[in-house]
Amino acid sequence: MSERKLSNSTTLDPVTLAVLKGRLEQVADEMDATLYRSAFNPIIAEAHDACHGIYDGITGDTLVQGKSGLPVFVGAMAFAVRAATASPTA
Repeated sequence: MSERKLSNSTTLDPVTLAVLKGRLEQVADEMDATLYRSAFNPIIAEAHDACHGIYDGITGDTLVQGKSGLPVFVGAMAFAVRAATASPTA
């Protein structure tokens, strides 16, 4: 069996990691589908002009992203999350 540690760094076996990755991708895809179904704005509802993902709360790095997001949003979202979570220096 694989070794699992409960600390700042967790070791996961490849199968568990693949299952978690697949589930997080499904969550991001459901976020896309929910927004498209419930949007009143035709740009979002019909053109699917949006992007969703799950990001690290500390670093802002992209963990997973929805499959139907536009590349321009996908590329900019990690930077936007980092800027939004950065500590104010004022």
